[in-house]
Amino acid sequence: MKKIVIFLVMFAFFCCGAALPEKADEEVFEVAEIKYNAPESKTPELAVTNYFDALYDSYRTMLPMDLSAIIDLDFEMMVNVQSWSELLAMRRSIISEKDYCFVETEHLPYTINYFPKKELDDQRMDFVSMRKYGEGAVALHFVINGIDKRAYPPIFALNSQHTVILTFENGVYKVAYHYFPGSEGKFENDLPVTTMEREEMEKLLEKEFCSNEAFPKTEPKFERIYNGEAAAEYALSFCEKHNQEFYFVGDWYGNCMNFSSQCIWSGFKTPDETVKGFEGMAGEWYCGKAGGTLQWSSVSRFWKWREKKNCPMQAVPFYNVNLVETGDIVNIGSYACEEEEKYTHALIVVDPENLLLAQNSPACFVYYSDLANNYSRFIRPVSLKA
Repeated sequence: MKKIVIFLVMFAFFCCGAALPEKADEEVFEVAEIKYNAPESKTPELAVTNYFDALYDSYRTMLPMDLSAIIDLDFEMMVNVQSWSELLAMRRSIISEKDYCFVETEHLPYTINYFPKKELDDQRMDFVSMRKYGEGAVALHFVINGIDKRAYPPIFALNSQHTVILTFENGVYKVAYHYFPGSEGKFENDLPVTTMEREEMEKLLEKEFCSNEAFPKTEPKFERIYNGEAAAEYALSFCEKHNQEFYFVGDWYGNCMNFSSQCIWSGFKTPDETVKGFEGMAGEWYCGKAGGTLQWSSVSRFWKWREKKNCPMQAVPFYNVNLVETGDIVNIGSYACEEEEKYTHALIVVDPENLLLAQNSPACFVYYSDLANNYSRFIRPVSLKA
């Protein structure tokens, strides 16, 4: 049984399986660190299990965790994983304390399903040198599956392919590399993940959740009126399993905007319209089995197309998360980027009360509270020219 030892500022501690200490009326405990003491990873598979168990423990408890027992901090990517996981725990903790929005604390079951390298559907291993990781290094490929339509920690990237490389030293394996759709934006950038003090995070979250921005008064300009509920229903149906009627861009290049456009299309189309013939789409915004336009499948190109004066789609941007409704589109981008192209990922709101979002690349659900270390903006489709 794995054990987690929690070191408190007051030198108190507890182990995994015990309850958190209750606060006395006037006494406040501050957690300084959780040291993850995993069973020694004598096999690569156990190392992977320990890795995800530790990340889930940090996620669920909203406490920072020292992962040095299970990750190889000689590699910059793993330093970034450590920093990013601490930022996620801090973000969730503050959001929960301030009651800004829903924060998930339930631990859901999941399985790790391994497959051979030959079943990879992209070229990820062409750019990796195993020699870099030393003698005895091992690469594993797998998909994590869980409960349908439920959100897991974002690093689990459910229903999509993962690759980890593990170093081997003194009889123990440690994770030294972790790739999955979306990992680039989290901890694979050239720049290291920037850590921050709690006070700085609190100010960022206050700005993010306490905006006074009102949604601009908007009258539909075109005949087709957007149905956000229909868009969300499509997202719930096809988030985790690809709709074969549409071209699949692939996780290697990113299927997020292709999927989001499919959801928007479902919010605009009439009940009897189908993908065949590009019904319910626009001249520069369409897709089918054989492919589509960049305006359909690219976050930045959709944004620029939407801004055009003669654009046949009316879609209103805003920056106040408190205004989101079912069917709104969420764009996010890493804090590591400063230029306008910083927004690189698209998601769709399926439950505004809990801020549950659906996405592709990876093909799973995620809570807005879990979008750590990111800028965010929102788009509400309104009407489309028939």
